[in-house]
Amino acid sequence: MLQDSDAYFAENEIYQTCDVLSEKGRLAQSQGPYIWVHPYAPPFPMLREVKPKNPRTARILKAREPQLIEPVKRTLLLHGPKCPIPLNTVLKTFHALTKPHSVLFAKKNENIHPFENAEGIEFLAGKNECGIVVFGSSSKKRPNCVTLVRIYNSKVLDMCEMLLLAGQGHQGNEMGKEEMKSMKLNIGVGMKPMMLFAGSAWEDATSPVYAMLKSIFLDMFKGEETDKIDVEGLQYLLSIVAEEPVEGSQPVIHLRWYKIRTKKSGQKLPRVELDEVGPKFDFRIGRMREADQDVMKEAMKQGKRPNEEAKTKKNIGMDAIGDKIGRVHLGRQDITGLQTRKMKGLKRRAGVVAVDGDGDGDVDLMDVDEMTDDDNRKKVKVG
Repeated sequence: MLQDSDAYFAENEIYQTCDVLSEKGRLAQSQGPYIWVHPYAPPFPMLREVKPKNPRTARILKAREPQLIEPVKRTLLLHGPKCPIPLNTVLKTFHALTKPHSVLFAKKNENIHPFENAEGIEFLAGKNECGIVVFGSSSKKRPNCVTLVRIYNSKVLDMCEMLLLAGQGHQGNEMGKEEMKSMKLNIGVGMKPMMLFAGSAWEDATSPVYAMLKSIFLDMFKGEETDKIDVEGLQYLLSIVAEEPVEGSQPVIHLRWYKIRTKKSGQKLPRVELDEVGPKFDFRIGRMREADQDVMKEAMKQGKRPNEEAKTKKNIGMDAIGDKIGRVHLGRQDITGLQTRKMKGLKRRAGVVAVDGDGDGDVDLMDVDEMTDDDNRKKVKVG
């Protein structure tokens, strides 16, 4: 069944695999029927601008706009063309730690290459409303590669590759079912782990890759923001240890999970012990792409929180009517050279001498009357 390509773009469907049929067109396979697509169409169609036609659609679009208090960042976990058991274990472990704010796709994605073309990741992240993408793929050049991507404003903000080294995660084929179950990390939904960053590399200002990687991990595992913490919920610890840097090579990063157990100590505070649980992952940093400084500055902006106290403005108040009244404080002014209105009654005559004997000429000018010619004339009586 063939449909017009314009109708396909209008429906805005997702397809992940395409087979080239001829020079004039190609066949895109989706969950529905086969659809003819223009040969120059991108592998992932661009999202069109949706205009609300009813109040319900307007509310949905308003909820997708930037909020004063953003919700928890959702994480999208994707499989590449080849995703062996070690990478699958990494994705499932990250999915268990980020539930229910994560989406795990089990289908393989053939056309996603984050560093070559990020349109596919941007499209899938926008459709699933996810701000973080974890992409696992393996190739001959980069075996067992995990790519961490952050999305801002429907575009890739920054990304970093982590190459999984040979370790416990590679023994999945040799381990039995009981051992595999023991290595599985069982964490309750919504339970946030405590995070520990150990190593001097995390505080190194000359290497921005570790600061970026630390920020990505905090965004991924921090969960919902809250001002109250239940001590009973602090059951797991995520330890991210970076080895000491060596010239010519990047430090290895070790990810370990620990179960927190509290025991009686005979005092008010209990004795805390850590039991290692779950799989062990060792990574080495690969390629990276830093965010643009202007875009990062825009992404880090925060609005005023509702729980923040409003700053009181001095010398500003309201009157009974509700008008805003301000008080302005001025410094001492020099009024010696101020031009004032000259009154005729205060005009000094040339023949007036000081009344006091001091000779300073101080006299009350208001007591001195000025005689005019009109006053000296005698008034003529009219009979």
